[in-house]
Amino acid sequence: MAVGLGPGVGWAQVASAAIPGFPHAKVYVEASEGARPVVVILHGADGGTEAGDRFGPILAGMGYAAVGLPYYSPDWAEFGPPKALPEIAGSFIDIRVDQLAELRDALRGMPGVDVERFGLFGASKGAEFALIAASRYDWIDAVVAYAPTDVVWEGWGLETLEAEGTRSSFSFDGTPLPFMPYRGFVEGLLAGPGKADLRAIHANGRADHPQKEVEARIPVEVYAGPLILIAGERDAQWDSAAAARAIVASRETAGRETTALIYPEAGHDLVGDGGPRDSPRSGGSPEADAAARQDAWPQVTAFMAAALKP
Repeated sequence: MAVGLGPGVGWAQVASAAIPGFPHAKVYVEASEGARPVVVILHGADGGTEAGDRFGPILAGMGYAAVGLPYYSPDWAEFGPPKALPEIAGSFIDIRVDQLAELRDALRGMPGVDVERFGLFGASKGAEFALIAASRYDWIDAVVAYAPTDVVWEGWGLETLEAEGTRSSFSFDGTPLPFMPYRGFVEGLLAGPGKADLRAIHANGRADHPQKEVEARIPVEVYAGPLILIAGERDAQWDSAAAARAIVASRETAGRETTALIYPEAGHDLVGDGGPRDSPRSGGSPEADAAARQDAWPQVTAFMAAALKP
């Protein structure tokens, strides 16, 4: 992916460092004087280090202490490729949202890092993570949520192949969060790569369980800080546009300002800028996704600059 660095930003200026206690996590900081506001990059369902590797240097070049936080590395045993990062969770079940508080403590005092300015940059499941965290921690100062959800969803992993609908994606302080179940996730998984209709799996699960709506909803109105949402009406993963509108409505009722960028022809693949790229699971056309990215990226970067003041 080609993502613009902006005028005067050079790759050679950025250095990375490991973060004690967080396997495979890195903080990227521009090699210059002064402490930089933190932006934690929260990946989606693919897991691993790719999101941090891609956007860490970019955000560092823009003046942030950018943290790539891998928190999930798929482990499907004989049903998939070997687990890439053995030290972190192999199932997307009860992912600890409160690890962000531990991460903040670990970052405190590291060179070039100012944890008193703390932002989250998440996409898809990473947006779910970010919105849950923002609803629980008053020290989060800015949230960028690409392809968001307004509810916590069911988790998945080897443990759920014969126990569908029983586990949450996320936990807090040792307690699994109430969640919205899917309908047909395991069936879709067993159909093979790219065969599952993920949007339908989410929509049907929600239709089956209206009684779970209140408990599963992420209370985003509790978060008092600035929030920007980016979504496409043709998202093939889940209905992120409807979720964005629901989030805006709940926050407006509470008097919270929210920026929502919703693109009628775009899909799920909206992070960064760059031209058309092949993304068959996105839902929007490559051209529509590219146009949405190119419109959203300068608004996202301006939002971050205003909120975090790098």
